[in-house]
Amino acid sequence: MRSATVCAALALLLASAAFAAAERTPTQEGLVYGAADVETLTMDYYAPAGEGVHPIAIIIHGGGYQRGNSKSGSEAYCADFLAPAGYAVFSVNYRLAPKYPYPYMVHDVERAVRYLRHNAARWNGDPKRIALVGGSAGGFLSNMVGLVGAPGDPKAADPVDRESAKVQAVVTLFAQSSFATVPLNRDVHALLDPLIAQKGEAAALKEASPITWVSRNAPPFLQILGDQDEYIPFTEATNLQTALRNLGVRADIIRIPNGKHGTGGWNAIPGVPDWERQMVEWMNKILHHKGQIGPGIRPRIH
Repeated sequence: MRSATVCAALALLLASAAFAAAERTPTQEGLVYGAADVETLTMDYYAPAGEGVHPIAIIIHGGGYQRGNSKSGSEAYCADFLAPAGYAVFSVNYRLAPKYPYPYMVHDVERAVRYLRHNAARWNGDPKRIALVGGSAGGFLSNMVGLVGAPGDPKAADPVDRESAKVQAVVTLFAQSSFATVPLNRDVHALLDPLIAQKGEAAALKEASPITWVSRNAPPFLQILGDQDEYIPFTEATNLQTALRNLGVRADIIRIPNGKHGTGGWNAIPGVPDWERQMVEWMNKILHHKGQIGPGIRPRIH
């Protein structure tokens, strides 16, 4: 028994080391997509496999609204298997709370969508097939930007700002859909306290909750999260799914049994679903894309 335990632990260690050694490297990093106040907004680019015009996937990192960057592993991991599947992948940085509370980071992600739509040809991307892929705080941002679907400003001096921020698909990982249904923690206070002070708690939570912005014009949604998440109750996904489906919008969920917050340990859960493959298959169907599925997916350890 002891020998088997040691062997299992060694296999886990070796597999983890192999994954760490294969750390992703962007094709280009630090690409500037905008400027706000004194901040320069940047993103990393992962070139897609294959020929032709590619759908665009915009990865939005987590970090409790106050931390993280475009290389944050739990979300940037998606680039590992999306780029080989033929997606032009961009992982974005955005302004962080508390210095830049809500709605600054929402506007930054909208700017990223507008910028990539305007400049899609530069990377052989398709401006009519853009998906958001966000985790945790980045999942909240994906929810918000996807549901608001902000139009462009035809009078803007910057041609980028004339572009629409509407996307064609949204994938969120362990994401909040309402601030009114989950106790506010320190991270959320850092994001929302200025808005709460301005409008009162009830009005502020309603305005900043993605579920408030559900409409018939929303793009298809795929939500992926564990049913043992320490921060995001599973009802955050089912509530948003119900609201979208009630209006005739496609809304699907991939449940990770015993999954915690973050993708890092999911591959070690016995019987974990092939969520990466299912995610790409879902995106391919929604965005009318064909690409190889499998390369870059983290090996299972169990």
